Amino acid sequence: MLAPLIFGLGTGFVMSISLGAVFFLLIQAGLAGGWRKGLPLALGVIVGDMIYVTLALHFSEAINESLVSYRSKIALCGALVFWILAVIHIFHHQKAKSNGIDERLMQMKDWQLWLKSFAINVLNPVNIAWWLSLYSLPPAADFTYSGKWLFGITTLATVFCTELGVAWGAGKIKNYLTEARIRQIDLFLAVLFFGMGVYLMTV
Repeated sequence: MLAPLIFGLGTGFVMSISLGAVFFLLIQAGLAGGWRKGLPLALGVIVGDMIYVTLALHFSEAINESLVSYRSKIALCGALVFWILAVIHIFHHQKAKSNGIDERLMQMKDWQLWLKSFAINVLNPVNIAWWLSLYSLPPAADFTYSGKWLFGITTLATVFCTELGVAWGAGKIKNYLTEARIRQIDLFLAVLFFGMGVYLMTV
């Protein structure tokens, strides 16, 4: 049972620093309210990943067939979501010039932050492909059923702790960042979301 733990720790860390849009959302949330503001974002990611872990363990073959059959439709839905988020962040960028990004994020409810990260995670076809490949290739493919669950839970726990650490760290350096730089992060998110949408439509 040591191998699933070690592999889960390493995989979770790699996934945490490869979150893309969610990673920068965590930085934003940390700047606005520290780790407490990043908590609902982290939980949204974990819930989405838990769904995919369960599906990958029990329905990997059927999911692979669906991804092939409905690939274009799934990609279109994911791209539309990312483009909508891009537009929202562009407007938020303009709004932040007068109101400040910290004030905007502080006014967001926990459920809104949770839903945002959950939607980004679940509607990204790359995420389900990532989990399917993890469980289809060694060493995870060779784990026992309980070992595969241990690997998945360890991975998610590592992702969760790392995400909270990112939000906490951002909160600690907020006094060193100017409002202009914070606005730049918001605008970067808009560009990132738009690029992810374009990527989904071209792969």
